[in-house]
Amino acid sequence: MAGTRSGRSLPTAGSIAARAAALGLALAALVLALAAPCVAESKSAIAMHGEPLYQPGFTHFDYADPDAPKGGTLTLGVLGSFDSLNPFIVRGNAASGLRGGVAEDNVYESLMVRGYDEPFTLYALVAESIDVPDDRSRVTFQINPKAHFSDGVPITPADVIFSFDILRDKGFPYFKSNYADVAAVSQVGERGVEFRFKGTENRELPLILGLMPILPKHSIDPATFENTTLEPPIGSGPYVVASVDAGRRLTLKRDPNYWGNDLAVRRGLYNFDEIRYDYYRDQTNLFEAFKKGDIDLVSDADPSHWSQAYDFPAVADGRVIKESFRSGLPKPMVGFAMNTRRPPFDDRRVRQALVRLYDFEWANKNLYFGLYARTGSYFQGSDLSSVGHPAS
Repeated sequence: MAGTRSGRSLPTAGSIAARAAALGLALAALVLALAAPCVAESKSAIAMHGEPLYQPGFTHFDYADPDAPKGGTLTLGVLGSFDSLNPFIVRGNAASGLRGGVAEDNVYESLMVRGYDEPFTLYALVAESIDVPDDRSRVTFQINPKAHFSDGVPITPADVIFSFDILRDKGFPYFKSNYADVAAVSQVGERGVEFRFKGTENRELPLILGLMPILPKHSIDPATFENTTLEPPIGSGPYVVASVDAGRRLTLKRDPNYWGNDLAVRRGLYNFDEIRYDYYRDQTNLFEAFKKGDIDLVSDADPSHWSQAYDFPAVADGRVIKESFRSGLPKPMVGFAMNTRRPPFDDRRVRQALVRLYDFEWANKNLYFGLYARTGSYFQGSDLSSVGHPAS
């Protein structure tokens, strides 16, 4: 029987039991919540440090012109030779242009693609999203349902898992070392692939996996993967192999059915209808071909050559344009490595004396035409350098 005291109702035995049951359910829910793993947030980009420069909904990279005309042929000169169209194995010399380099994922693509105007940031490509918990103990990629290979076959989680396995086991040794911290890989749902890690120390691993090239499981025989081949490969990139002249020339043509034409990370890029790689046995012949007009573009990092070799008529009349620019990448360096565990290099004063003996100003003026600046950081010339200003 319920009664009152000071205007308040006294609880009945039934209400006490109900409240206890509710409290028990609440405590159970709290325990489950505390025990549940951190739910990763699905994103279309990931940065090694800080936040990605481009936010969701961006239309194109700032360094790409979405209105750039398409067409024409680009001819590039390559030094050496090639005897294979498989760029993932130790055996043979693979042809240029199939995979790797700035805007050179012509034939083979990866789950994500670099943003080249910021340090180590990736954006969705074959994977439309990436899920990474704060501790980076795992990563999950969701495959873009529009992604397909050049033969029209859709890209599936099975292709991603196959690529991981075959590159780790039969590809270049660096694939094995890069993927050594992956404990397990599995399909999640219809289009997801989850990589679980052995620990949480390697915070770069989600990005390394994001750059893993995706190979077509349906067209690759694992038994012969390590053999050189000149058979045109099947990839998912904006170009397909049009013709092969072994050791002399590789010609790529733009795929009219490329699945990623409308992606923000592709808009304004890969505009040539044809890209041709012509091979030369030595640098002199390659440069003479450029002077003649057989090659459209050369990159020159030799200060003496840059200063002395461009006095031919095509430069004078404007048909060849010399242009220097900053890449934003850390500057390369040349130096001596001293074994500081042995005398006399274990003495700091000796090392300082050797540094002071080197007359950089004289060498730069007389040997390098004044084109060099003294390096003051391993990250000189990039956003990661703190020379001249404090580190952020």
